[in-house]
Amino acid sequence: MKKRVKIYLGLTALLLIVLGVLCMVNPGQGLLSVAWLIGLLILLTGVLSLVFGLRAQAFLPNAGSTTLLAILQIFIGILFLANKFVGAATLSIVFAFWVTFEGISLGVLSIDYKRAGYNRWWLMLLLGLCSVVLGIAALCRPASSGVALGILIGLGIMANGVVRLVALSAIRRIEGRVQDVKDKLRSVNIDALNSEK
Repeated sequence: MKKRVKIYLGLTALLLIVLGVLCMVNPGQGLLSVAWLIGLLILLTGVLSLVFGLRAQAFLPNAGSTTLLAILQIFIGILFLANKFVGAATLSIVFAFWVTFEGISLGVLSIDYKRAGYNRWWLMLLLGLCSVVLGIAALCRPASSGVALGILIGLGIMANGVVRLVALSAIRRIEGRVQDVKDKLRSVNIDALNSEK
């Protein structure tokens, strides 16, 4: 069992690191792949919601709205799958809005920190302003933000692989420590038996 876990961690770590590097080398293609996967998930969720909505018509009062939302999800999923560029552009715009709103939130939070007497509130305000500027720039140039998002996706995938390598290393270290403890216990038991004789 331990050997299988180690093999699994090692192989998935290497695959994730390679995939992450590929996404970073070609961020546009990585973003298109993520958009396709999101489209697939939206489509599958829509189909499951539609099945649930149709079956629940008899006993749930809001089943009609569930069915309608499911049809919308299916439509969006098909749109993402049929045209990955629509999905990638949507992800870029959502990412840009998220960065902008996080910057605004950080700016408001910095004012709260100033009122509370925090000395370096201005750093938070500066970071918030930078985020707002980056978010607006990303909204103006969605292709560039798509590339940045693709690189971030690659970094995230690669980081997941590195975490698995660290876990593999930790398992080996723990096994070594357990073996040391077992060896010490054996030597203590042997010393105790020898002293009894």
